[in-house]
Amino acid sequence: MGVCVINILLDKLAVLGLCTFALVSQRSFTLPVVCLLISLTLSALCQCFPKSRCSMVFQGIHIILAVMFPIFCCTLPLTLYDILYDKRYIASGLIAVPLIVSFDSFTYTQIALYAVNSLVAVLLSLRTSKLEGLEEDIIKLRDTSQENAMLLEQKNRSISEKQNYEIHLATLRERNRIAREIHDNVGHLLTRSLLQMGALSVMNKDNDQHEYIEGIRQTLDNAMTTIRQSVHNLHDESIDFKGAVNEITSGIPRKYNLSLSLDVSENMPSDIKLAFIGVIKEAVSNIERHSNGDAIDIIVREHPAFYQLAINDNGVCHGEIQDSGIGLSNMRNRSEGINGIITCTPSENGFRVFASVQKKFGGEA
Repeated sequence: MGVCVINILLDKLAVLGLCTFALVSQRSFTLPVVCLLISLTLSALCQCFPKSRCSMVFQGIHIILAVMFPIFCCTLPLTLYDILYDKRYIASGLIAVPLIVSFDSFTYTQIALYAVNSLVAVLLSLRTSKLEGLEEDIIKLRDTSQENAMLLEQKNRSISEKQNYEIHLATLRERNRIAREIHDNVGHLLTRSLLQMGALSVMNKDNDQHEYIEGIRQTLDNAMTTIRQSVHNLHDESIDFKGAVNEITSGIPRKYNLSLSLDVSENMPSDIKLAFIGVIKEAVSNIERHSNGDAIDIIVREHPAFYQLAINDNGVCHGEIQDSGIGLSNMRNRSEGINGIITCTPSENGFRVFASVQKKFGGEA
């Protein structure tokens, strides 16, 4: 809008110069100066309150002064410029009223100057209004372009994250397939070889080859142990904890306001993953069957020394909760199976399930 303000100032300076030239033809000096100052003040006030009722009042004052004092007709092009800039095209016809009322007071030269000045004011005002409209269109186009760029960037990020997630799932499935094939095929062959070597060792106890047979059996046993550990590690990595939790929560009815926060790394041990998945599934099932609330809050946090799981709902608990229930027993058994602790706390504000499991250091799988 800064460019338009400069254009308005330049336009008004040009119109003011023409109005001053028209006032020079007056015989006196003081009255034209007073007229010029008053007209300039009214035009400045119109510029301070553009396209408002205040500017309309100042424009009306200038027209009334021109009716009462014909000398103000020489500066009416300033007000004509303001009226057209405010887009009051019908009101611009009022500019002719003072000239009609005091027509006999002007010479043909003054009337011609008045007409020329008014025409210049009209052309400059329309040109500046058009420039202002173009500037607004450019600003709107720039804002729209920036908004579209942000939306496009967000969409691209979402597509990239989805692709990464799909690649991650495909990797986990492939790891799981490899682990299953190693377990079913290579593990089976090694197990059969171990049994055969054991039988051969028994049959050749007194033979000189017994020591070599025992060495081969020990090598196969070490290989079996290594493969078992590798399969165990592949299976641990193939469990997608966040994907499993998202799948569980995706089935929650829409009447519940779900808040889900999973702040854990991919290095979470598989036994803890499976236990937490089981607890979440059981807790969500209990909420859907027994809770009269409308909000579920699930939080999983990884701390330097332990993992935490908290599940809350805002249902009102009436009476005592049966501690021997199958659902609570299952959650407690899962927690105890990984050497964790779990508490199920009913209150007037809802039901809370909280589980905590210490991390394993040193020989952690």
